[in-house]
Amino acid sequence: MFSNIESVVYAVFLASIAVVAVMNPFGNLPQFLAMTDSMPVKIRKHLFRNILITAFVIVMIFLFAGPLVMNYMFRVSLDELRVAGGLILVVMGIKNLLFPNTSTRDYAHYQDMSEDELIRRSIIPMAFPMLIGPGTLSTVVVMAAEGGMKTTISGIIIAFIFMAVLFYMAAFIERLLGKLVLFVTARIMQVFIVAMGVKMMLIGLGVTPLH
Repeated sequence: MFSNIESVVYAVFLASIAVVAVMNPFGNLPQFLAMTDSMPVKIRKHLFRNILITAFVIVMIFLFAGPLVMNYMFRVSLDELRVAGGLILVVMGIKNLLFPNTSTRDYAHYQDMSEDELIRRSIIPMAFPMLIGPGTLSTVVVMAAEGGMKTTISGIIIAFIFMAVLFYMAAFIERLLGKLVLFVTARIMQVFIVAMGVKMMLIGLGVTPLH
């Protein structure tokens, strides 16, 4: 009994880690902070909360609707989705790893917006595609097919709880760790994203990955 519980907990833990990895919070956090710099803490937290809720809704809708669209509209098999999703993860991970976006963009126009306008105009692109992108969506569909819907949903929920805590303490984390540590952590996450993509592609091509 305990071994079964441990295996379920371990599967949910791996699912949550995978979701967090593909969302790349440590890479997006500095950009989100730059976008909301000098804003009142209350407005910033409200914005982050709306970003997370929107991202969560997008993931859940695609988790349930994705397989239907994939099977009945586009006639795409799970293995084909594995290859496509894995390729996206590999390209995205290598791009972010070797060519990180270190340019200092001007987010001053965000400071002059009202709270309602800020939330309306920043949900996209901050929720999608910055936080949730094609790689995340394809990953959760593959995870549900391989590990089960309950495990995937549990992993997603835990991942978003972690993201909520991370964003709630965003300013403190940046002061505590510094931008350099966040930058290095984000680069390390990209390595795991590339590895996940390679594994998805190998499984989709019928090649059993080494363990």
